[in-house]
Amino acid sequence: MRPNHPLECQGIDHVVLNVTNIEKSLKFYTEILTLTLERVIEDLQIYQLRCGRNMIDLCALKHKETLADNAGRGIDHICLNVRANVDVMETYLRTNSVPITSGPVEVYGANGFGTSIFILDPDQYLIELKSGYAQWAMKTTVDNVKKESTRPQE
Repeated sequence: MRPNHPLECQGIDHVVLNVTNIEKSLKFYTEILTLTLERVIEDLQIYQLRCGRNMIDLCALKHKETLADNAGRGIDHICLNVRANVDVMETYLRTNSVPITSGPVEVYGANGFGTSIFILDPDQYLIELKSGYAQWAMKTTVDNVKKESTRPQE
């Protein structure tokens, strides 16, 4: 914690997604992504799904409510860490008719480099499924390594 500062953020606890069809979304997140339904707040129509140490809450829209288009939602994508062979995962997603928007591709995130596949959920939220390893060797040059260094160049 920073000296004289009253708080320190330690990660994301949960994300809440508004969804248009709770049955369809629950099926996607529990059957395709294998999250576990842990809690339902019935009067608010919130369905809390376990995702590792975190939660994804699905909030069913009320009758006649609509979702904003993707640009109006204020979120680009959500990245989920997965343990998977990327080739097997890609085949699984295609077999289950899950829309893949890009990937596999090497990306950098909170846990370093890994290989990701970007998919769409039933409400067109962009979901990044990121493996904990880079499937392909990262190629670079000494000059690029020096440029990427966080230490000041001498």
